[in-house]
Amino acid sequence: MTEVNGRLMTSPCMMTRRIDHNIGSPARKAARSWRMAACAGLAMLALAGCAENDAMVAGCPNVGVLRDAGTLRTDQGVAVLSSLVATCAYDDTSVKVAANLLITGRAVEGGSATSLPVTYFVAITDPNRNILTKRTFTTSVPLDGGTGSVQETLEQSIPAPKTVDARWYEVMVGFQMDPAEVDANRARNQGQ
Repeated sequence: MTEVNGRLMTSPCMMTRRIDHNIGSPARKAARSWRMAACAGLAMLALAGCAENDAMVAGCPNVGVLRDAGTLRTDQGVAVLSSLVATCAYDDTSVKVAANLLITGRAVEGGSATSLPVTYFVAITDPNRNILTKRTFTTSVPLDGGTGSVQETLEQSIPAPKTVDARWYEVMVGFQMDPAEVDANRARNQGQ
């Protein structure tokens, strides 16, 4: 117990500047209950608007490049997953994700490579971050004058009906690498 303004208080939660909380005219006290009832009524109306309706607009899944798998270094050059732009559309049983992926490449200094072969993956995770699917793709970045780029079009389907908000799913893209390459990228990224 502590003493505050000459009164014994049992916990800090009870501290207040007002000595008597029962002060006020009956009209003022009645207005408080009307305000409380009005707020409760408005809250119920707002929650009623959350009921299922056809106007619900569900979100698109998060789409992104995994930071530690976004750069691939080889003996021939360096490739980077530069840009990923996606849209989505719902049907009755799934969400279709269409994405454009830009992969840029650069030959090693003094190298004579005319193309840079790369393998990348697209993985879909559920709201609990469990991997639902993972597919790998192979392409080649043409190198003209030591640099180049290639644009890939990706289409993925997530088994989520219209009643499920797919914004909690993720579509992740990265280069297919061994653990040592991922660790090397992680070390470089932490140094930045």
